[in-house]
Amino acid sequence: MSSSPKIKVVRLAHVHYQHPQLDKAVQFLKDFGLSEVKRVGSRVYFAGFGADPYIYIAEQAPGSRRAFIGGAWVVHSEKDLQAAAAHPDASGIKDDEGPGGGKIVSITDPNGYRISFVYGQQLRSDPAVEETDRIVGGEPPVLNLALEKPRQGAFRRFNVGPSPVHKLGHYGYIVPQTVFQKTFDWYTSLISVVPTDAVFDPKTGEDATCFMHIDLGATYTDHHSFFLGSNPTGKPAFVHHSSFEVNDMDTQALGHKWLSEKGYTNCWGIGRHVLGSQIFDYW
Repeated sequence: MSSSPKIKVVRLAHVHYQHPQLDKAVQFLKDFGLSEVKRVGSRVYFAGFGADPYIYIAEQAPGSRRAFIGGAWVVHSEKDLQAAAAHPDASGIKDDEGPGGGKIVSITDPNGYRISFVYGQQLRSDPAVEETDRIVGGEPPVLNLALEKPRQGAFRRFNVGPSPVHKLGHYGYIVPQTVFQKTFDWYTSLISVVPTDAVFDPKTGEDATCFMHIDLGATYTDHHSFFLGSNPTGKPAFVHHSSFEVNDMDTQALGHKWLSEKGYTNCWGIGRHVLGSQIFDYW
């Protein structure tokens, strides 16, 4: 483990995937609720309706296999960016070609994946996709409950379509059991993430999964922005999934219906996790 100060991260920036059939991937991502905001060479950049200039890079794969390149984090200061660049496995600071500009530096983790750090991005002041676009007439999304009815005399009517994505929620890896602790130590000593919940395996006497949140001190943050799972089979490390936040259950259900009618295959959901309590829908 490193004795150097941790790189202070404040939120997730984006994830980066390579797709052998880029056109099909782009169409799926649009049906999923992301908005295309820029193309640079073989890369397509997507944003949500939040302030982040982009949250997903879809890139043409060099071969016939899909690949996860890595995830990126926004750092607190230029000093943190320089600290990342000083890492022995760092790429050096470069200009970010994506929307919003800024600087970016990448480090290769113990399993060959990239963790990148960005600083100086210009945030979006006029998001291209607004959640209210899904609501006929633009009514505010006020929720009525059994004992509380704040929305009176107004109905919610929705346009059919994708569920607009707000932001990147989290991503994570499944790694061989033999390197789980090493990978956990590497990430928690490098960046300011700390465990929130862990799943303990009584057979091995070790944690099998760990969910980590960004340490913002007394400021609340998401239950987890990153997670690691342990695989006892020895299969090489792989990305498990990336998660994206939407506004509410209504739009999530409408998005589920939209994807189903488009012929995409649902993996799991709609449901609710125990740890973290998120409503989920995997595709």
